[in-house]
Amino acid sequence: MSNQIKLTTEPRDKQGKGASGRLRREGRVPAIIYGYQVEPTTVSVDALELYHTLHTEAGRNVLLRLDINGDTHLAVARDLQTHPVRGDYVHVDLLAVNKDVPITVEVPVHLTEEDDVADDGGVLNQILYTVPILVRPLDTPNSLELSVEGMEIGDVRRVEDLRDALPAGAEFDIDPERTVITMNAPISEEELEALEESAGIEEDEPEVIGEESGEAQASTDADTQASDED
Repeated sequence: MSNQIKLTTEPRDKQGKGASGRLRREGRVPAIIYGYQVEPTTVSVDALELYHTLHTEAGRNVLLRLDINGDTHLAVARDLQTHPVRGDYVHVDLLAVNKDVPITVEVPVHLTEEDDVADDGGVLNQILYTVPILVRPLDTPNSLELSVEGMEIGDVRRVEDLRDALPAGAEFDIDPERTVITMNAPISEEELEALEESAGIEEDEPEVIGEESGEAQASTDADTQASDED
């Protein structure tokens, strides 16, 4: 990934919950910049600009170009906080980086040749959707492609199988023996029922109105009729 996107920041003098709330109502997101050759600095960014910046092909790993006190710094978004209900951004950390020093980034795993797995009824079960790697900021890939061509029931693809997709000089920041995806046999109805029983899942049986309930209702009706006659 060599593309860089400029993100405009504005100084933030006032801090605290009240000041942050006012910024958000104005359509801005409180942020802090720290890291390589940057003293921790509180700023704010336009909420819509931040949204579009983080929704390119690079996703949250996009390399940002920031203008801080007249100097240009490269940065990546970290600790992106969102509102629990609305989902909009409420705060973001901007980590200034050295373009020549590797950093850890979570890179999405993109499966390929999914239509070319073995025709044995197996079901793909993806366990890892992202893999952390150590890579120079300018070399961060948008994704790591993993072929599942020819996978049969019982087959496994591990992190190590992604090595050919790594950029030059990059390394995994995770155990390469970790499982990324497996091909499982389809589960039968009997196995599903056994799993539900072991998990304590029971189907609610509908209430059945039996003879006892009918007799009780008849008795109530008789009492009501007798009361009316009195």
